[in-house]
Amino acid sequence: MTVQIGIDTGGTHTDVILVGKDRRVFHTLKVPTTPENLTNGIIDGVERALQATGLTSGDVSHFVYGTTYVTNIIVEQKVVDVGLITTEGFRDTLAIGRATRKENIYDINWRPLDPVVPRRHRLSVKERMLASGEVEIPLDETSARDALTKLHRDGIRSVAVCLLHAYVNPAHERQIKAIAESEFPDLSISLSSDIVREFREYERSSTTAINAYVLRSMRDHLDDLAGALKSRGVPSTPYIMRGNGGIMSFNKGKQIPVAITHSGPVAGIVGATLLAKAAGFPNIITFDMGGTSSDIALVANSTAIVTTRGKLAGYPVLLPIMDLVTIGAGGGSIARVDSGGRLLVGPQSAGSVPGPLCYDQGGQNATITDANLHCGRLNAEYFLAGARRIETRLSTQGLTDKIAAPLHMSTDDAALGIIDIAESHMTNAIKLVSVERGVDPRDFTLVGFGGAGPLHAVALAESLGMRSVLIPPAPGNVSASGLLSAEIRQDGVRTIVKAASSIKPEEARVVVDELLAEVGTNLAAEGVAKAEQQAVLSADVRYAGQSHDINIPVTAGDFEGNGFERLAQIFAEQHRQLFGYNIPDKPIEIVNFRVSCFGPLPGIPWPQRQGQAAPPKPIGYRQVAHRSQAGRAAWPIFRFDSLDIGSSLAGPAIVEYPGSTLVVPPGWTAKYDDYKNAVVTR
Repeated sequence: MTVQIGIDTGGTHTDVILVGKDRRVFHTLKVPTTPENLTNGIIDGVERALQATGLTSGDVSHFVYGTTYVTNIIVEQKVVDVGLITTEGFRDTLAIGRATRKENIYDINWRPLDPVVPRRHRLSVKERMLASGEVEIPLDETSARDALTKLHRDGIRSVAVCLLHAYVNPAHERQIKAIAESEFPDLSISLSSDIVREFREYERSSTTAINAYVLRSMRDHLDDLAGALKSRGVPSTPYIMRGNGGIMSFNKGKQIPVAITHSGPVAGIVGATLLAKAAGFPNIITFDMGGTSSDIALVANSTAIVTTRGKLAGYPVLLPIMDLVTIGAGGGSIARVDSGGRLLVGPQSAGSVPGPLCYDQGGQNATITDANLHCGRLNAEYFLAGARRIETRLSTQGLTDKIAAPLHMSTDDAALGIIDIAESHMTNAIKLVSVERGVDPRDFTLVGFGGAGPLHAVALAESLGMRSVLIPPAPGNVSASGLLSAEIRQDGVRTIVKAASSIKPEEARVVVDELLAEVGTNLAAEGVAKAEQQAVLSADVRYAGQSHDINIPVTAGDFEGNGFERLAQIFAEQHRQLFGYNIPDKPIEIVNFRVSCFGPLPGIPWPQRQGQAAPPKPIGYRQVAHRSQAGRAAWPIFRFDSLDIGSSLAGPAIVEYPGSTLVVPPGWTAKYDDYKNAVVTR
């Protein structure tokens, strides 16, 4: 039997899903993340999954990995010796940025982020390429050699090269790389022309610098994991999730690790989208709450929004990335009382080590998990299906001493206050992807997943006026399932910046054909035969004089005739939808052509079940504190494994999953469909 394994490593737990090709084998589990060496936790999860299903490593035909490792390197500001070589006169592009006060122009205390590369390691070379691709000043190889020598002498081992207009003509960047490979073979070189062939100097510099910043760490990590898998007899080529929702081989990931941005959270969006589509919910808002953070995204017509203006810890990344909002609200988010007597929750997290108070690993701070445990929402005897023992008394004592006493309130009220504040943060984040974009969340279904998502999903839906919530059958493993639902994918872009009316069809066709050929070749190198490849073409369009653009799908018919009339019409419609107006007489410009090339789409990994509903029976009752009631009340407790297809239960109720817990408040009803999703409605 051949099986596929998906592994998603989060800040607290590593999620594992093992699926047989015929779906008759389906196994999920969670193991603790091992921050000192992520590979240890991953291998532990693989071995446990194989042991539980009676299989061997030789049965693994497909292995896909998702991780927040790249994000963590940037967020934690790990010390990395990285350098940048750029065109003479542009040394400070990274520091100047866009010279705007974001996100609040009136905040006098705002300070820009420190550049990824310090000034002493940002060097320039004599050369100048024009925007047309013509060489105005040839590369002075002596200045390039001097810059490389200085960086090497200063201990730099990873260098970003971002020259002016290299997105049009990369010749000078490639000359510098050739010199480095010949004279400084231990240097790792990241070329902007290899990573992102797109204009916007600051964003392109930032993306290339981030790639160089994480390159060596990510390469070592992927080499370590690949070696561990191989030594245990896993025969398949390992793949990793990209920020665009596709996957690529470890070898490709080691070249462009910046593309792995938000890898784990993106996998959750992919997994939730496909599962919701199969269940008949094309319009959803995904809510993924783990131990460290919560990730929210909007999906319309079963299509997630992809942006090319993403950010990583505040730094711009000029690559296609699924559009999501991340906030520091996870199960491990720390609650505290500040000097003014305010109760605050997050964004700091206790992580997996030491973790919440209830983990009994030396943690000193109360967390959202402690609040849920104290309120009776979590079962100390069945946390992670009993794999981890947690202590209610430690949560209660910590909440009493650190939160309730300073605020002069009961421990129950303190715990409920923590939950209220956390849920208000999450509600505001959902509004960011919906209300603030002109979308009514009441027209969408909230999909709650992650280890902690189902604890809060229904309460969030209620606060937003949403009428339905979907809870997947293994909520804590949706991101891992998304890894097995993603296709191998490569993207490409070419900047042209011309009035649409002045672009000749044959001229545009040449650009697009070259782009298709390049991206198709890259995809073939990833193992997808030409005959299996599919491509989607689009263009970034704007009104002449604008600085922002809108991505519009392009068809073969758009290259016939003159002026891209259809493109202009669609652009005007979308501009009105997004900004409330359009300008009929204003000419449009095509800024970039984009190509996404991908292989066959895998089937949904979740098995469809058959069965007949029997009246669900609770395994017992528990005293639960909830805002809907005065004091505590006995709530029925159900086990997910004992529920059948079609089972229906009315709130208040709690459903305990092996890796998560669903809270169904009063006034809501949960019914289980053919995939054993819980469809929770008012």
